[in-house]
Amino acid sequence: MVRKTVAVLVLALAIPAAALAAKPSTPTSHGKANPTVMYVLKGTLWSYTAASSTTTGSITINVTHSNYHGRALKNTKVIFTVAASTALTLSKGSSIKDGTRGIVKFRAAKNMTTSGLLAALAPSQTTAFQIIG
Repeated sequence: MVRKTVAVLVLALAIPAAALAAKPSTPTSHGKANPTVMYVLKGTLWSYTAASSTTTGSITINVTHSNYHGRALKNTKVIFTVAASTALTLSKGSSIKDGTRGIVKFRAAKNMTTSGLLAALAPSQTTAFQIIG
């Protein structure tokens, strides 16, 4: 009886150990897609047109500061498409007036060249992710 109990106990301990010893499968190749990052642009907002459910809007920002990814856009004027899904955060009032200081965030590929970034930001190419005014 004691031998049977010891055998069952050893078997019960061996099964989880064998399951943990199995190697997890590893992918054979890595994805080649360029990762996307959040670009944060700060500056003066102009020409805001709100989006509706049927049409897109637009906003212009004169960039005075940015995060690391958007440093090539400093001291430029950029026009963004505003979709109905664009998050809009307003601190005062219900709209963005010309000359309001604000932030525009958008997502794009990481480590883009200056010319590639400006080409991606051509009108109607990039939609603003969030606007803070």
